[in-house]
Amino acid sequence: MLEVQNLSFSYGAHQVLRNLSFKLRKGEIGTLIGASGSGKTTIFKLLTGMLTLQQGTIVFDGDSIPCGDGKASYMMQEDMLLPWRTVLKNLTLVAELKKCKCPKDELYGQALKLLQEIGLEGCEEMYPDELSGGMRQRVSLAQALLHERPLLLLDEPFRSLDVAIREQMYSLLREVREKYGTTILLITHDFRDALSLSDQIFLLADKHIVKSWQIEDQSRNNPHLSGVLQNELGVSLQKYT
Repeated sequence: MLEVQNLSFSYGAHQVLRNLSFKLRKGEIGTLIGASGSGKTTIFKLLTGMLTLQQGTIVFDGDSIPCGDGKASYMMQEDMLLPWRTVLKNLTLVAELKKCKCPKDELYGQALKLLQEIGLEGCEEMYPDELSGGMRQRVSLAQALLHERPLLLLDEPFRSLDVAIREQMYSLLREVREKYGTTILLITHDFRDALSLSDQIFLLADKHIVKSWQIEDQSRNNPHLSGVLQNELGVSLQKYT
């Protein structure tokens, strides 16, 4: 379980989070929604240790975090692909930096399989500047998925993708969750992402979680109920922002 309790954080005199709390059970997919600047990315940076915890607690699978010990993979909103490395070399960079004991042939095999799953088979020797925005986005997602860590943090992972590719990525994330029991937390401004994937949706406004929704498969798979939920999300977002 990921449990965030009474989290508060300020950049100097500017408070971004105040007594923020939420829980996500192991293997669940949760989504943070909220206006730009509401603190969603700050939460991710606190989870990974990129920012120092000021107040509150974060516990994952019984251990206090930030997850600097390899428990979390983090896909940032802007890709971090190195322009002088091929797609394949970008995918395996983290493993190289951490001196992964996995044999190189095995690591490359895993990376190539993942490229096939995200629809980029045959692109392994291309460089980032040869890729479209959507292709770069998928490579960044593959980077986060490659190491099979128990907590996956995705910041706007689908924003450059068309509908068909989005559906493909939804299926891939569900498969990762089912196969490895991965707990996934994502940030999005698109209600399609939230409703298609989430077990829980959290609305962040006024520095804390002001409302949350538990999404059942019955609601997700019923066009009428899904439409009602999407409308409720929109009304709530407008009300609190």
